[in-house]
Amino acid sequence: MTKIVKLQVISPPNTETKTIFTLDDKGVFLKGIVLESHVCGFCGFVLAENVMVYNYRDIILQCPNCKSYNGIPKNDSF
Repeated sequence: MTKIVKLQVISPPNTETKTIFTLDDKGVFLKGIVLESHVCGFCGFVLAENVMVYNYRDIILQCPNCKSYNGIPKNDSF
């Protein structure tokens, strides 16, 4: 069973200090082989499928569905 992690919605970040990934279509940013997927904290759209959150903790994912900016939840430890 895949663990679903709801990402944290954040305010628009400074593009000079953060890397922001965006998509024009409604695809998935990352796909892997582990049983953990990450969804937009606002609308629940799947942003990363079968990857562990620590694989991309320093980037921001902009949801292609609702355009919210998503970062890793603050309560995740590495």
